[in-house]
Formats: sequence, C-alpha cells, structure tokens
Amino acid sequence: MEIGVFSRTYETGDLEETYRRMKGHGICVTQFNLSNAGLPTLPGEIREEDLDRIRRITKAYGIRIDALTGTFNMIDPDVSLREMECRQFAVQCRIARELEIPVVSLCTGSKNPKSKWMWHDDNLKDSSWDDLMRSTEEILKYAEENRVIFGVETETSNIINTPERARKYLDMAGSPHLKIIMDGANLFRPEQVPDMKKVLEEAFDLLGADIVLAHAKDFTADPAAGTLEYVAPGRGMLDYGLYVRLLERSGYQGALIMHGLAEEEIPRSRDYLLLCQGQKPRSAAGPLAGGTEGD
Repeated sequence: MEIGVFSRTYETGDLEETYRRMKGHGICVTQFNLSNAGLPTLPGEIREEDLDRIRRITKAYGIRIDALTGTFNMIDPDVSLREMECRQFAVQCRIARELEIPVVSLCTGSKNPKSKWMWHDDNLKDSSWDDLMRSTEEILKYAEENRVIFGVETETSNIINTPERARKYLDMAGSPHLKIIMDGANLFRPEQVPDMKKVLEEAFDLLGADIVLAHAKDFTADPAAGTLEYVAPGRGMLDYGLYVRLLERSGYQGALIMHGLAEEEIPRSRDYLLLCQGQKPRSAAGPLAGGTEGD
C-alpha cells in the first residue's frame, strides 16, 4: 500500500506550498482538504477558475487525490443548519466529480451542540438515527448524480460509534455509493485495548468488503483510567502489523492515509508504516521504535 497523508497536516492555504512539502516527504497521495487551496473546507459555491487552479497544480506536482474531506454534522441538533449543510453538500460532490476524486468523507455526527467530535447520550436515541437516515437520503442523491462514493468511519464520539452500527447503517442505506473508511485507531475505547486482536478482526469481518479508503493514526490508552489519546502512527499501541494484514486480506488495494500527526512527525511515521508492510524505510533516521508488527 502506498503511504499518503491528509493535506491539512500541512498548515498552509497555499496549494503549491502544500504539495512541495508533501513531495519533500516522498508522498504523492492525499486526502484533500480545500483549505489547502485557500478555500473553505465546505464551500457554498465553487468558481471554475478555482477548480482549474487545483486541477492544474495537482497535475503539475504529480499528486493523486484519493478522497475529499466533506465532514459536517449529519445529526446536528440545529435542524436548520443541518438541512442547509445537507443542501450545500451538492457543491462538495460536484467538486469531487470535477477533480476526479472518487471518495468524499462523511461525519455521521453527534447531538453535542458544542462539537460534532464530542459524545452526547442523545446519539443513542432512535430519533437521532432517524435524523441520520434523513440526512443520508438527502445527500445520497448528490453522490449518485456525481458518481462519487461517500466514505464513513466509526468514530467513538459519533452516532456511528461501533463497527456493528456502521454495518447497520450501510445495510439500511442500501446504496453502492456509501462505503467504509477504515481507521484502526477509531475502533477502540480504552477498555477494549486488551482485546485488540479480537476488536480488529471482528471489525474487518463486518466491514472489510466495503472498505474504500484506509486511515493511519495511532493511540495510547490507560484502560484502568479510562483514557485514550490519538498520536502519530507508530507512537502508540495499535497493532499495525495485524491492521495491515487485515487490510490486505480484505482485498483493499488503495493507500494508507496518515493523519492525527504533526508535519515534523511525517517522515518517521511514513517509515514505520513502510516497515510494517515489509518495505524499506526511506530516511536515514529509521522508523519509530514504538508499536507492534504482528500478533
């Protein structure tokens, strides 16, 4: 698997500068955030000249965009905002089509009024599930019209917070335009860490056939204290050897997209992920020493 990175890891709104830094790290694959082109992540409209500029610079630098970030709160407790962002999502899908980006990422969201990345107990209500399905029905028509795929992942703070709920979601939506972004670190709560092999294998049993993109971040956790923190790939506890083997076994042939790391951490995390695949690290410093390579 090629190693890619979230474009937003590079904190600049200059697209050429983003790509220069990315190529300097030996990376040619990305999940793209429009903020790196000096635009809103979710624009209300898009100018043809901006599309042309992104297309031209991306081609000049030889970058492949495997996914476009399109996250908004699909169950936002603010109904008017949720409905507006659903309608606005048509623009994101058109951008993906025009730039030939196959996948647009989703955030199934949370009822927490402060942040879509924070848990709220109302996420478990049937009414919240109904809101999710209404939003999904609304935006799926844009995916169909623009021939793109939506990628959803399990997020412990979101309504889709387990592989089981992700499976239910895909089955209820019943659309070939809705698939899975697999992120091994997102599968875990602190108390599940001792059962790492079981958690990973069960997730792939449920979702492996529907993976369209794979993310790479890591975590540290203290099950006794009930805490978990995301860190750069290779700096935590995720069994990347097993994770990579399960991706390969599922038939996934795309890139492994790093995120949850700082720009200066990219070279060592990249080399760690290469090593986990049996490939030669690229930097003289070598890969990270942390993490495991198998069970």
